[in-house]
Amino acid sequence: MLPTCGTSILTNSIPTMPIYRHSGQRPLHLVRYGPMHLLVHARGKRHGHQRMVVAPEDRVRNAVIYATIAAGLVVALLVVMAIVSFLSIHRAENDLSAAKTLIGNDLGNKSLLTSPSGRDQLTNDIATVQRDAALATNSLQGSVSLGLLGHLPIIGTQRHGVIQLSDDVETAATDASALLTSLDGLIGNSHGTTVSLPALTAFEVYVKQGHTSLASLQRPAAGLIGPLATARRAFNKEDAKLVHLLALSSRTISFALPFLGANGPQTYLVAGLNNAEMRDSGAVLSLAELSASNGTFTISDDHSYADDALSSPAPVPLPAGTQQVFGANQPSLNWPATDETADWATSGQLMQAMWQQATGQTVAGVIGIDVPGVAQILKLTGPVSVPGISGPISASNIGDQLLDKAYQGLTVQSSEATRREALASVVKAAINKMKIEHVDIDAFANALAADVAGRHLMVWSDVATDESGLVALDAAGTLNSVDPTRTFHVAIENSSADKLDYFVAVKLHMHVIVDKAGNALVNTTVTLANFALKNQPASYQYGPDDINAFQPGQYVARVVLWGPQGSIMPGSIPESGLQLTQDLFSLDPAQTRSVSFSVAIPHAVQHGRLVLRLVPQARLKPDALSLTLSAPAWTVSGHEDISTHLAATREFSWGLT
Repeated sequence: MLPTCGTSILTNSIPTMPIYRHSGQRPLHLVRYGPMHLLVHARGKRHGHQRMVVAPEDRVRNAVIYATIAAGLVVALLVVMAIVSFLSIHRAENDLSAAKTLIGNDLGNKSLLTSPSGRDQLTNDIATVQRDAALATNSLQGSVSLGLLGHLPIIGTQRHGVIQLSDDVETAATDASALLTSLDGLIGNSHGTTVSLPALTAFEVYVKQGHTSLASLQRPAAGLIGPLATARRAFNKEDAKLVHLLALSSRTISFALPFLGANGPQTYLVAGLNNAEMRDSGAVLSLAELSASNGTFTISDDHSYADDALSSPAPVPLPAGTQQVFGANQPSLNWPATDETADWATSGQLMQAMWQQATGQTVAGVIGIDVPGVAQILKLTGPVSVPGISGPISASNIGDQLLDKAYQGLTVQSSEATRREALASVVKAAINKMKIEHVDIDAFANALAADVAGRHLMVWSDVATDESGLVALDAAGTLNSVDPTRTFHVAIENSSADKLDYFVAVKLHMHVIVDKAGNALVNTTVTLANFALKNQPASYQYGPDDINAFQPGQYVARVVLWGPQGSIMPGSIPESGLQLTQDLFSLDPAQTRSVSFSVAIPHAVQHGRLVLRLVPQARLKPDALSLTLSAPAWTVSGHEDISTHLAATREFSWGLT
């Protein structure tokens, strides 16, 4: 028989104490007396307990033991809750990661908007993003453990941040879905050369609403930790791109509505820019009128510039720098010289006045488009036939056909009628083809946007508000509309009357040297290669004009560099909103020559960054560009050696610390 607990054992070692009922035992009975003790009770024994005299140091030790056990239980509970919370967050991260992958892929694939199948895919992808974001939100808000832990300061911030991120992704997807639905309505109601103005106006409303909504989703990543902070910053970056695109879309629509005749009929002069005879852009050699009314646009028969020759200059005063550099070629009288300046607004005003003087017709603005620009349109319409040119003109052969083969066999003395420039005729044929064959209007808009990026399409408007919108879109052909203190532009201008630019290739090398004070010296070397054949007979294409060139195939180049405002360029002249310097040299067939320019930019490093903006010349083949940065006193973040082609305006940026 087991001894009675608290009598035969304890009374042998300590004085007898008043007993108390077992029900009054202190907490943690099991821990205090052990499992065998409770086993006795489990077998039906009933007895009291003597109170034990516990020394003070034992009380402290017991308190520590109890506290440790309690803390262990709390920690264990927190660990379990943390694991469950982590699983909820992990599920949400997987859902958001899938959504992010889709968004990134779709933003990187600009062709999705330009075809019905692409827009269908985009619609499905947006629905998937909405579903994934909703799943992520449900995983987070449905987690009891995460909700309890969310009351803790740091964890609460993370919980709020990830829920907010999933909500923002869902909101962005919903806005994108509404925009896409409205865009489908615009495309479905627009046909050929007619754009539905009511549908365009409705789309403008969705664009503005989407811009406001997405702009409100820009939230700081402060307080967020690890992958969550990275995800928040990544979302903000993609969201900022969308906000920027919607802002551009809004400006585009604001210009497109009056351009398409929403406020009454409009007429624009279309100048065909010939890339075989370069000025800042191609020489103006063919002209036509584009008319728009109530959303429908048409183009007239083209004119050779010789058909609209002036007997006296148009009354347009030139800016002082333009007059000093280009005035000798009489740009207000001589059509091919109107765009020697790099400022299309000046060229547009000249051509508007010259057209009015030559024809008596007033135009609301001037559109300049060159051969690569028309090639983008032909990619959509397919080949066209043009009177006077054998065989169809397509996107792949327009350069060879108009800039080379069209001149073969023509002598220097060939009549204007025989050598009529055909670029405006191709534009007319392409637009006429749009009337009978469906061309996706969004694909057409994207083709025009690509032309604008390479300066193959430039527009000047006589209406100040429209012109400011064009400047904001970078479609106005200006150099100083964005960051003029960091902008460069190089142009090779043909100083004779031949068509040799078809054979000329250009390479640019820029060596940027940054000193300890953050000043930059930019040494630019321009290399020209003349691939014209040697020993050719005199011809309209090969020259010479016996004014500047004196043998067939001799290319006389005016190399013009526009450098940043505020830069130091010895002998430079303010022109086109920047600083201009130039050099002139002759280049024989199969010869290569170079010329160099130096530009100093004081305090080029600002807030730890060096930025250079390069605007291309719109040649048939874009300039090859190599750029080297030397900053020995600095730690550089970014590529210090760059090799590319300058097919569109580019901004190069480095972090310097």
